[in-house]
Amino acid sequence: MHDEGYPVAVQQLRGALSREFAGLIDMTDFPSAAPDLSRERAFLSRALAAKAVSLLTDRDPDEAAAAVIDGADDMGIDAVAFSIATPELWLIQAKWSDRGTAGISADDAHRLIHGLHLLTNLRYEDFNARFQHLAARVDDVLASPDCRIHLVLAVTGDGRLAPAAETVLTRSVAEFNDFGELVDFRSLALADFHAAVRQDVAPKRFSVTATMADGWVAMHQPYETYMGAIAADELAGWYEQHGERLYEGNVRRYLGMTRVNQELVGSLISDPDHFWYFNNGVTVLCDDVRPHYFARRTVGQPVRLELTNAQIVNGAQTAASAYHAFRQAPDATAQARVMLRVMCVKDAPDGLARSIAKASNTQNHVEPRDFVALAPEQALIREDFAHNLGKSYVYKRGELDPSPATGCSIVEAAIALACAHRDAGLVARVRADHDHLWRSGPDGAYSKLFGRRPTALQIWRSVQLTRAIGQALEDTSGTLSGRDRALIGPGSLLLNHIAFRLVGDDDIDEPGDAWQSRANAVAGRIGTIVPLLTRLLGDLYGERALLARVFSDETRCRQIAAAALDSLAAEGLPTLPVLTSPDHRLRPSRRRLSSVRLLVDHQRIEDGARLVFRTTTRPEEQALGDWLGEDPRRYLATWINDAAAPLIWAVDGARYSPSGLVMRIWQEAAWAEAPVAVQGPRCWVLPGEGTLVEIAEELMADGAAGSGDDVHGS
Repeated sequence: MHDEGYPVAVQQLRGALSREFAGLIDMTDFPSAAPDLSRERAFLSRALAAKAVSLLTDRDPDEAAAAVIDGADDMGIDAVAFSIATPELWLIQAKWSDRGTAGISADDAHRLIHGLHLLTNLRYEDFNARFQHLAARVDDVLASPDCRIHLVLAVTGDGRLAPAAETVLTRSVAEFNDFGELVDFRSLALADFHAAVRQDVAPKRFSVTATMADGWVAMHQPYETYMGAIAADELAGWYEQHGERLYEGNVRRYLGMTRVNQELVGSLISDPDHFWYFNNGVTVLCDDVRPHYFARRTVGQPVRLELTNAQIVNGAQTAASAYHAFRQAPDATAQARVMLRVMCVKDAPDGLARSIAKASNTQNHVEPRDFVALAPEQALIREDFAHNLGKSYVYKRGELDPSPATGCSIVEAAIALACAHRDAGLVARVRADHDHLWRSGPDGAYSKLFGRRPTALQIWRSVQLTRAIGQALEDTSGTLSGRDRALIGPGSLLLNHIAFRLVGDDDIDEPGDAWQSRANAVAGRIGTIVPLLTRLLGDLYGERALLARVFSDETRCRQIAAAALDSLAAEGLPTLPVLTSPDHRLRPSRRRLSSVRLLVDHQRIEDGARLVFRTTTRPEEQALGDWLGEDPRRYLATWINDAAAPLIWAVDGARYSPSGLVMRIWQEAAWAEAPVAVQGPRCWVLPGEGTLVEIAEELMADGAAGSGDDVHGS
């Protein structure tokens, strides 16, 4: 091709792309007999998309070329790129023009938006074979509630959008962003690409200074090393001046405002004096260290270290978080101190710097779950599992999880109990941040799930139901397509929550067959709920709502769950005929009589007897005491010899099971921290004789229940 008459920038860019991506771009869909001009322009367009990937995500040429999916069935997307460390996705559409006049039309914009819509609905099968190699990574990004999607228009033109194309993109992006910032768009123009190929991309050497007050130490063998504290605002200044260049030697770049980094920023601002105690500090490798003393030239005296060619190999998140904290609260950040370790490795053997970087980032760290293992109730739950169920319960990280038939882990237990909780917002928080399961206090899930210690039977049944639901959803996914199938992954916790609400938890702690029969019935029909949720999502939030975002939002999960349960109640799903589970492990191995069943069968308490409610824990007393005292009828219930609902509440005259009435009292009293379930018979007292459990135990001791059965006290 003759270049005369074409812009110099285009000519230089063509040469750079040809050198950089020759042999890397897949051109196998162009037969050897294809016209040279057609083949070259297709190569240049694809190479332009690859160059955009390289500029946006700092990828090597071979990685950038592998991101190109241009060709038949690319659905308007020429390349798909990923962030190195954050849940971000770049969808690139590239247009090449030899004359430097390429642009994006309204039809091009529509095709790009259509491709975006297919991706967010997990319609991967509509894309070509090149995309399929990237599908798993796309899936990982879209599954994150923190997902961000960037639409990039890479053109050899001035980058200005035609009004019709800009209208299409602006309107569509606004629709996708109804639930918060999800999608944006930008252009990369000829000027951007030309500037990139002209500049020297080799890392520039630079220096930073670190000011250490008294107390620092130094070692000079085998490598010059300094350890001490610097002010957090000085560290922030490094990031402000040099940004990501600080991390060339780090195994991770800055991960963005993750939950952990938000906590780092919050700690720097709200409690700078204690930041030193809660942070592991920063490790820097450099080529040279020049100390400049303020007074005496003695180790431990105030000094400013000039670090040449400094690279942070551990502490990238701390440095960037210090910068963000400094922008919000400079005075507070200046008070905080950060541990700094500096090593001069210019004369070190080859590979030592990389080994130090790797070791600094791969040492074992303490997770929130590890602190939960110290809670006394976890050991008691393990004992309950062993003594009452003959099964294992593992709660320490590092221990081998038991096989599904022989027990469960604390992770399975916590997820199951979270799904069983009556607030659908809890599963949304867990979906957004798995560590929420282990947080205590008013805002944490751990107190709600384990604060009033659940029994082994309650946990085991809850785990068994989540397993059954998981298997049913996996079986169902093969029969679904489109948005129905896409919903199962991000919506699994909410689907489990809905299943638990349908089954109910009044008698989950009682070993009769009733609860398990209902659980089997709901698990057998859970697949029919998936299309219902898809329809409700469309009605409530539209078809472009990203599923990962919706199912991580507390308010929306509550709305969806309420709408689904209302619809299912109208369809009669909770009263479906009992189905028999093929899994014998879901069935109790031995029938035991519940307290209520035993009392009713033997007419131990007369119809019309008055029972009194009592609180059993201090938190419950603190939460309910005033509310109960406002109306004495709230304490009272009348006994009726009906095993299903033996209590008539004095407040409303309705009939309840003992556990069901306790849960109703908690609800009416608006106890926000109420446990997932309760051993109701332990909370109702027959004056002068004891609780329902105590009376049943006396009856059992007298042999009235027969020698073949034993009584369950809840």
